[in-house]
Amino acid sequence: MTWFELKKFMRFYSRFMPSFTAIGYHARGLSLRPIRADFTGQTWVVTGGSDGIGRAIALDAAQRGAKVFIIARVAEKLDAVARLAPRPGSIVPIAVDLMLQSATETVAARLIAEAGKIDVLVNNVGVLIGKWGRTPEGHEKSFAISLLNQYVLTERLLAANAFAANATVINMASGGMFNSPLSLKMNMPTPEGYHGAQAYAMHKRGQAELVKYWHEKHGAKGLRFYVMHPGWADTAGVKRSMPRFRKTLKSVLRTELQGGDTAIWLAANRPTSAGPEAFWFDRAPRDAHAYDFTRKPKATTAEFVAFLDAAVAAGQDKMRAAAG
Repeated sequence: MTWFELKKFMRFYSRFMPSFTAIGYHARGLSLRPIRADFTGQTWVVTGGSDGIGRAIALDAAQRGAKVFIIARVAEKLDAVARLAPRPGSIVPIAVDLMLQSATETVAARLIAEAGKIDVLVNNVGVLIGKWGRTPEGHEKSFAISLLNQYVLTERLLAANAFAANATVINMASGGMFNSPLSLKMNMPTPEGYHGAQAYAMHKRGQAELVKYWHEKHGAKGLRFYVMHPGWADTAGVKRSMPRFRKTLKSVLRTELQGGDTAIWLAANRPTSAGPEAFWFDRAPRDAHAYDFTRKPKATTAEFVAFLDAAVAAGQDKMRAAAG
């Protein structure tokens, strides 16, 4: 790490640490304001639901009466969550690798066939990958799981009219997106100069842009779209991807449920007072930009969506070729 990078790192963490950790959660009094919500009769879908914040959201929603489909890669971990279900069948595990476009297409079709009308979709899955790699469909791995296949899943459900009236889609982003403007080239990084944290930040910025796109396209139908920040929580993903960060801040990191708190609150309240550009954090709309340079996107929304559509089409071509 260069001296410039070290100074940038220190400025970022010193600025946001008091707010993003459990210190901020308690300072805002959220622990003294429990969420009053009953999700009885609702159907939820939570990606990355086998551990971390996704697991906490799924269990909380099920405790409040929802039927929750949880999607992740490892069947054993999903089954362990399902065994904690408050009622038989209230948590339905689906084991697929959401890094793969083909698997995402398959799970979308299954949800359309089996889930009925979906009330809440939480696009929670995401990972910070330290080393560049490519999926069998030709996508850079972090781009595939943290952005592209979330787009695929949501678009397939929207096209099939799989959402209930006034349904909610929540994209789980990160304060890391404060370090990145919207960009096309940067969203599909190459092996040369690849930096996992930078790629992660770019994909989270893309998630925020998708919320604006979906709101403009579908908001008039009554659907609600939000992008949120969970704060800095002590999750298995953080332990794997950011061990030094976790070791330094472990004593003040949020619990997984505190990280999922705003998602539960958004699903319960479905606020309309803030525009789609709002970056929700601790039950309130925040500015999606901490630095002026990210306010100057390097692509329009239309160009960004066309970029994603082209990536989806290229993946489909790879799948057809592989099928013979």
